[in-house]
Amino acid sequence: MSFREEEPEEEREEEQDPSFRKVDKRHRAEPEPEEQQAAESSEPEAVEEAPEEEAVAREEAVPAEETGPTDEAVTLGDLSVYDTLRFAAGLLIQQAWIQMGVQLAPGAAELKQDLVQAKVAIDSLEFVVAKLEPELDEHEQAEYESILANLRINYVKKA
Repeated sequence: MSFREEEPEEEREEEQDPSFRKVDKRHRAEPEPEEQQAAESSEPEAVEEAPEEEAVAREEAVPAEETGPTDEAVTLGDLSVYDTLRFAAGLLIQQAWIQMGVQLAPGAAELKQDLVQAKVAIDSLEFVVAKLEPELDEHEQAEYESILANLRINYVKKA
């Protein structure tokens, strides 16, 4: 008795029809001329189609100049000190929640609690927000004050 794996039906079709080939259209901007002709003909062609989400993404693509700078285009020299402080504030907020054991650290399997580090993160955030104050509008100022209040309340509950 021989046990051999059966080839998938698709592979058998390829062997029988040498003109058949699979084409992955997900990452190409323009179709090849032979594919345009095949699409225009009335015969259906056996080609894998891109998932619906990718097709929608291609249709709704926005030119690069309308989407803002990309990660590659922005350098540290392009950022103001206030932009850098806003970024640092976001990191400190996340660290405070993680060190209090309220939020799971990225890649961690379980919560950990280190209230000393949480306090340093909250105090540092307070300092950064004070330095940012001249650049903040009323909405941003209120948001940072609310975040600081929530962090302090949670710290006191944990301590």
